[in-house]
Amino acid sequence: MAAGFIPTRAEAGRSLAGLFYMILGNRDGLRFLDSSPDGFWRSFGAFFWAWPAQCFLWTGIWRASPELRPETAAEVAGFFAVSSGFDVVAWVLPALLLLPVCQVFGLSGKFTRLVVVNNWFGLLSAYIGFFPASLRYLTPVSDAASAFISLAVYAAVIWLYFRVIRICMEGDVMISVFITLLMVMSGLTISELAYSSLST
Repeated sequence: MAAGFIPTRAEAGRSLAGLFYMILGNRDGLRFLDSSPDGFWRSFGAFFWAWPAQCFLWTGIWRASPELRPETAAEVAGFFAVSSGFDVVAWVLPALLLLPVCQVFGLSGKFTRLVVVNNWFGLLSAYIGFFPASLRYLTPVSDAASAFISLAVYAAVIWLYFRVIRICMEGDVMISVFITLLMVMSGLTISELAYSSLST
């Protein structure tokens, strides 16, 4: 059952290729993403492909706040259990937010497509975020330079997300901006709650 829920490597590659087409402004990229009922639910399984990168990103807390670094195996397991729990919430919450948004703006027919695209973009953004995080560990870059790179990458991710959502919305800029801001705010809120939880 679990294996059937997790998308195959070929499906993940095809979905990411679709996102790249959409980022380039090519609406044909939507055809690479499965928006059928089965594809809708399987897109949530993209979380399992993103989970390794997400775990690595959470270890950035250890660098920023060494006093929070877990010492024992039990503490490490607890750390990743809590952080992964918040990651699951961050993966599911957008769908719960997009449902009323689509109903209010008369976009019910686009709900499934938006959720599928959002889920697969979550996988892409996790590995984009892996780049600046790995620099902090593998290169002698200063904290100031690292912070600047992280901010630039984060801004780029938001811009790419907007471009993808605009394709989904068939060029409707205002709705695309609204959805982008909604997703950014929800992500920041969950990250803050997760950090607070890990700090206690």
